[in-house]
Amino acid sequence: MRILMFSLDKSLLGLKKEGDALERHKKYGEFAESLDIIVFNKGKAGLNKISENVVAYPTNSLFKLNHIFRAYQIGEEICRQKKIDLIDCQDPFFTGLIGYLLKKKFKIPLEIHCHGDFFKNPYWLKESFLNYFYFRVVSAGIKDKLIGLGVAENKIRVIPTPVNLEKFERIDLKKIEKIKNQYQNKKIILFVGTLNKVKNLPLLINALNIIKQKDNNSILRKGEGFICLIIGQGREEEEIKSRIKIYKLEENVKLLGGIEHSQLVNYYRACDFLVLPSLSESFGKVILEAAAAGKPAIATDTTGASELIINGETGFLTPINNQEKLAEKIYFLLNEENLAEQLGEKAKKRAKEKFEQKESIEKIINFWRKIDDKFKK
Repeated sequence: MRILMFSLDKSLLGLKKEGDALERHKKYGEFAESLDIIVFNKGKAGLNKISENVVAYPTNSLFKLNHIFRAYQIGEEICRQKKIDLIDCQDPFFTGLIGYLLKKKFKIPLEIHCHGDFFKNPYWLKESFLNYFYFRVVSAGIKDKLIGLGVAENKIRVIPTPVNLEKFERIDLKKIEKIKNQYQNKKIILFVGTLNKVKNLPLLINALNIIKQKDNNSILRKGEGFICLIIGQGREEEEIKSRIKIYKLEENVKLLGGIEHSQLVNYYRACDFLVLPSLSESFGKVILEAAAAGKPAIATDTTGASELIINGETGFLTPINNQEKLAEKIYFLLNEENLAEQLGEKAKKRAKEKFEQKESIEKIINFWRKIDDKFKK
């Protein structure tokens, strides 16, 4: 199969440290004759040959509107040069619009991958329009929302984002020990993700401030204390720094910036648990990565997190945007070291049983083939 893909993930151009997208798309390429990926990018990035038959093309546009025109131009040229069998788009909005236009012009089947929980947004949500496409979603919750909007169930596949769980077995004990020593063996809370509004980092900072202000904070009384390590980059960084300063949490919260994905495993292993305070998550891959490292997560009760966490068994779910409840669960787990370990072991077992990477990739490829076969009949 020859696949044309539209993406917003700049790591496919080699521009970002975090994420495992390059590795994942190499594996997709093993099952395709060619995989051409057009990536929305502001700047002057070069073409990135990810593998022998997987290539990423930057739009290199100054403004968002230009991304659409430039991506369409590149896509049109590729469609003219090759007999593309399937167009795959990362979202039902900007990339989906381009895919739809190319689908109409070249009569190519279109798959829309719903990475995000978009479906409270009325844009594009009309039954007659949505049923022109096939959808690949990362959670059953997103599937239910699509069905509720009138999309035929046979046009939807629930396939989790493939995560290489095996890499979390390959740890560096010296680096893990170094991380723990660097923070004086304090209890380590970890956040991994893009620093944007959806991830809702201010909620986490507010919750940590509540914990620090507790008069009966046994963690502080023991002299151990806690440290929250924030890994990631994004537009909300200055807002987060400002809030940390206002609450005088400089000794309790550290922003580490972007870290190579290959090194993340050591931070997952060094931490006590992960926290994901998002307003919205369609999947929550970092929860699964933490679980693969044997660590539980505390997350807000988003569509994705509620499928990855069994509340009270593999981690905890708290109401969205409720800082008191989030603080309560973080404080509880800080004081229950044995429980954190037990939850982590259960989370690891469940991750291995339900979210094996090879199986997810095979499901994606099989879905592509079924779309192609149906279109050719």
